[in-house]
Amino acid sequence: MNLKSTAIDASYWLGWHLFWRLPARLSYWFFDKSAIVVWKREIKGVRQLELNLARVHGYTQTDPRIRDLSLLAMRSYMRYYCETFLLLRWSKEKILRTVQAENVEPLQTALKSGGAVLALPHLANWDLAGAWAALYFGSVCSVAERLRPEGVFQKFLAMRAALGVKLMPLTGEGGTYEFLRDHVNQGELVALLGDRDVAKSGMSNEFFGHRASIPIGPALLALDTGRPLFTCAPWYDGENMVITFDNEIEFDRSPVQGRERLRRAQEVTAQVLSNFETHIAAHSSNWHQLQPIWPDLVANPETSK
Repeated sequence: MNLKSTAIDASYWLGWHLFWRLPARLSYWFFDKSAIVVWKREIKGVRQLELNLARVHGYTQTDPRIRDLSLLAMRSYMRYYCETFLLLRWSKEKILRTVQAENVEPLQTALKSGGAVLALPHLANWDLAGAWAALYFGSVCSVAERLRPEGVFQKFLAMRAALGVKLMPLTGEGGTYEFLRDHVNQGELVALLGDRDVAKSGMSNEFFGHRASIPIGPALLALDTGRPLFTCAPWYDGENMVITFDNEIEFDRSPVQGRERLRRAQEVTAQVLSNFETHIAAHSSNWHQLQPIWPDLVANPETSK
C-alpha cells in the first residue's frame, strides 16, 4: 500500500470511528468547513462540478452564478459524507423520521405483485436513501462502485450491508447483471444510480441537450424481467431528506432480443434521463457530480489553486 492509500484509509478510519463520538452539530460543522476549504482551492473535481452545473442550467462556464452554486453543491456533498459516517449509529426510527417520501404509492403497489427496478441520480444522500428503502420496503438490492484503496471499498460494503442493502461489487468481471436480474425476479426492489457510466458499458443518449454514455442497466432489467421501472430523486430539505418518486415509466414489455433489445433499452433510458433532468435542474445544489459525464466537457488537469 502506498502513502496516498494509507492516508486515505486513515482518514476514512477516523470518519467511522471518531465523528460519531462528537456532538452531531460539531461533526456537521467540521464537514461544512471542509467543503468551503476544498471549494476555495478549486481542485479538479470542483472545476468539473462547475462545468457540469453550467451545462445543466445553460450558463456560460464563466457565469458567476456557477461559483455560488458549486459551493452549495460541495457543502451538500460533504454533508453526504458526514451523514454516511454517522449512519451506522442512527436508529431505525431516526432513519425513517429523517426521510420523507413523495408519491411512493405507485412503487408500493408494483412491489405487491413482484420485483421492481428503480433508477436515481447522484443527488443528496443515496446511502441514506438505501437505508430508508431497506426499512420501508423490507429489502433493497444494488451494486457498489469499486473504490480504491481496497480498505475503503470494503468498509463501504460492510456499512451498506449493515444497513440492510444487498450489494454486488461492480468489478467488471461479470455476474453483476445476473445478480440484479435474479433479485428482481425474486420479487425484490433493485435500485441503481444511473447518471454516470461507471461500468463503461453504457450507450449514447442525450442528457441536457448533449450526447453522453449513460448506463442502460435499469432499462435492460425492466425489459428482461417484464417488471416495472421507476425513477426517484433524493434531495435535502433543511435537516431532513425528501425522496420524490415518479410514476412508472411506460414501455413495450413484449419479449425482445439482440440489437432490438439494446435499441429499446436506449429508448427507455431516454425516458429515465428526462426524469433525471427535471430533478437535477430543480435540485442542482444537491447534485454531487464531480466526474465527467459528457466527452466534450472535461476539466483540464491543471493543479489546484
